Amino acid sequence: MNTRKTWLALLALAIIGGYAYYSSLQPEPSKNHKVFQLKPAQIERIELKGPAHDVVVERGKPGLWRIVKPVEADADNSSVDALASALADLQTTETVDSNPQDLGNFGLADPSVTVYITTKTGRALPGVMVGKNTPVGASTYIKLTDSPAVMLTDAGFSAEATKSLDDLRSKTLIGFTANQINRVVLTKSDGSTIELARKGDNWSIVKPREYPADSAAVTQLLDTIAAARVDQFVDDHPEDLNRFGLATPSLKLQVFGGKDNAEESLLFGFEQSKAYANAVYVRRGEGDQPVCTVAEYVVKELSKSYDDLRDKTVLRFDPKNVARISIAGGPVQIVIDSAGKDKWTVTGGGHTVPAETPVVQSLLDQLQQLKGSSIVEDPMTNPARFGMAEPTLTITLYDAAGKTIGVIHASQVEETATPQTPSAKPVAQTKGYATSSADQAVYEIPTAMVRDLETTATRLHNDAEPPPSPSPAAASHAGSPAPTGAATPHAQ
Repeated sequence: MNTRKTWLALLALAIIGGYAYYSSLQPEPSKNHKVFQLKPAQIERIELKGPAHDVVVERGKPGLWRIVKPVEADADNSSVDALASALADLQTTETVDSNPQDLGNFGLADPSVTVYITTKTGRALPGVMVGKNTPVGASTYIKLTDSPAVMLTDAGFSAEATKSLDDLRSKTLIGFTANQINRVVLTKSDGSTIELARKGDNWSIVKPREYPADSAAVTQLLDTIAAARVDQFVDDHPEDLNRFGLATPSLKLQVFGGKDNAEESLLFGFEQSKAYANAVYVRRGEGDQPVCTVAEYVVKELSKSYDDLRDKTVLRFDPKNVARISIAGGPVQIVIDSAGKDKWTVTGGGHTVPAETPVVQSLLDQLQQLKGSSIVEDPMTNPARFGMAEPTLTITLYDAAGKTIGVIHASQVEETATPQTPSAKPVAQTKGYATSSADQAVYEIPTAMVRDLETTATRLHNDAEPPPSPSPAAASHAGSPAPTGAATPHAQ
């Protein structure tokens, strides 16, 4: 046996064993290591510095974020909260190089952004330098400013850390929710004003003249105001508002709300150039505010007319005050009278019979809920155009003293729709209209409402005028046997 070879083998085993023992005593490379031992709520200030970044956000009161550099502006709290959470939860998945010779290989020689954190106790933490994404895998190279090591983290952190000023600033235009708004004033460039005010749970038009407001139209208006958001920030310190049509705005919105009934306002200018279509220049009306754009539909929704916003109930009345209903139209000529609590009679063709209470109640409900989809004309200039020269139905309501409560006229009119293209053929369509003694407006109503009124009136008419009884001769003939030779009906 070769003693020399045996000793060499034993020596090799000893070296390998010793290295294995030494390695077992060394700590394993850290993975999924949390960089900062803090919670998002402990972060007081975040600074983003880089070639395209110079942004500082701080917590204000009560705990809301505010941008202090490069502009003084409210921050988008959800966006900054997401950044704070990404910093507090930042973990390294692997150390790539403990002492790199060239940071440029990792995009860290001139990082896209370096993020600095200051805690609520005033402690400044090491900055986080954000480099390139790895060629393979969803990871990003990062480095702390107080350490030479290059590490990897999830690429999602890079998306948060490289947010721009516009990503972080608030895009809210009006700071009230729809339920907090108490008064709205819309002023056009010609000086005409529409003012609406909340009165309890209802809204009323105050200017240009008082009138109950349409609840659905006001709800849509308030939702549009509360949901309006900046589409794009254009100029933080505008020197010439005429460029944007904001020196003399086409529309001014004033909103009053909250506990103190504070005022916030918006000024709307020109539609933006074709390079950015469907947007309008807008600016807050208080102090030195930036010029922004807002989606064009917001301005269209706010540019409501008096008729758009007014209540479109054809006749407002209390059914409890109705003691008599007169209905005339076509073959229907009836009078319905109250006969005590929940009892009615119907008179037609000289006959008076008890009326079905549910049918009369249905009629009153239909009349009370008769509401236009739009106001076509006010005042009406041509009754024949809307079928009001000879209405389909004329319904008059009286109180117990015989005084007229109001009159409703309803009609269906066949109209020819104008074709949208020269080659298209005109299309006939039926439209429903209603007017009342309450005002001079013509309301467009669904044709189904007119048909429902006709159906109810016809049913009451038929109750008052039952089919005539057969004459004695006819009854006698009907009861006698068939004459001899007459044809006998048979099944087909």
